[in-house]
Amino acid sequence: MNKFLIKFLLLSLFILVQCKSVNHKVSITQRKVSQKVIIRTASDNKNSIIRIQFPNEIILKNNSLRKRDLLTINYIYNNIPSNRNLNLGLYTRKNGTLMRVRNNKKKIIPSKDSLNFVFYSRHFVDSTKSTQKQFKPYVEKMLGLDKDTLHIGTVSEFKQKHEELFEKLTKGDSISIQFLDGKKLGERITVPVKW
Repeated sequence: MNKFLIKFLLLSLFILVQCKSVNHKVSITQRKVSQKVIIRTASDNKNSIIRIQFPNEIILKNNSLRKRDLLTINYIYNNIPSNRNLNLGLYTRKNGTLMRVRNNKKKIIPSKDSLNFVFYSRHFVDSTKSTQKQFKPYVEKMLGLDKDTLHIGTVSEFKQKHEELFEKLTKGDSISIQFLDGKKLGERITVPVKW
């Protein structure tokens, strides 16, 4: 009888441990990257910056003994309406080069392994004179090079030069990861963005 009770308790404990939510089985960390911030001019006005893209990295570590499937990684912008979702650019590193990843395709995190993604958020910039004045040196350089985009330094450098604008664009933003449960949508985990 004693052996039966021990087996029952061990089986119950195993089932309880395996029933943890995805949130406990997958750890999410973020870190700064060396990729540059990208600014873009408006197509109808080359003297005005319309979009800024900030790079960051997200690491998804699977702490469980089973593989974990995820479908999408979304950037949730706090300063724009949700119906104007700008999504994000999602990449993996391969031989030192960023390779674009389809964000709506299943991604697998093997057991006790991790996936790293570099993402670029996409923020619209308002057209007020005070905001656009900050970009004047960049716009002049872009006009001289006849380019509509320009890489202007790291996120840390941008934050130092344009702290108020950076805070306005990114305050309250988060990343949301949609996991799969078999072929159905599973748990969604949302975490604040850390720059």
